[in-house]
Amino acid sequence: MPYILKNNKIDSRYEIKFFEIIRENLNNEKLDELYKLLDKKSGIIKNFISGLNSDNQNFEDILSLIFSIRRHKKKILDTISSENLIAAFSVFKGKKSQEIKVGKFLEIFPYDNILVKRDLAFEILHFLEPESNILWTTWIYKPDNGTGSLPYMADFLKRTWDGNAYIMPFTLREMRDETDYLYELSYKNGFDIKPPFGADILMAYMYADYVFKMVYAESKSLSVGVPDGYTLMKKLLGIERL
Repeated sequence: MPYILKNNKIDSRYEIKFFEIIRENLNNEKLDELYKLLDKKSGIIKNFISGLNSDNQNFEDILSLIFSIRRHKKKILDTISSENLIAAFSVFKGKKSQEIKVGKFLEIFPYDNILVKRDLAFEILHFLEPESNILWTTWIYKPDNGTGSLPYMADFLKRTWDGNAYIMPFTLREMRDETDYLYELSYKNGFDIKPPFGADILMAYMYADYVFKMVYAESKSLSVGVPDGYTLMKKLLGIERL
């Protein structure tokens, strides 16, 4: 199977240093706060899905919880009727698999950007049933061009990158395996993140690190206006306003 991290050789020297830095920047106090906020987000989404078909549908509030689609929020609310939104979000009810629910949502949600629809489906499903459904948004891993937090993490840990993008036909099963491996790797190195949100936190940390370093590399003066890494993490995870 085409994994980015699992079953690939990791340089132990970089592995030790990698987790040493993360433990310094994400102490128990910060982790506890993130867990609580992610639990709160999960509760909001559970209440929203269970309350579909009622008179009070806070679609704007729910869309605001998803970082990667916020700039599409107005267009979604302006062009899609409440009836269609309810029908699409109702797909997430029931006992079907994550694969089937995502596929059905992509089929019936009337929006023209497939990546927006995909991110929306994965976020809702993850926070609706976090023990069963992984988070796989484009900022975590985008298969068509091999970008995202997971490949960026691999660059640190493997140190064997040849300059080519990580492009591979990932499936949900493979991404679940990668997520499980992140927990295994973290426990091994004394970073005791807890499922179901610990892997989200680790990947948000890496992406926030990437964003800050890219901006800083472009212009030190521009980086003054960039939020600190912890604030960026909250934005990515959609919890900074909770």
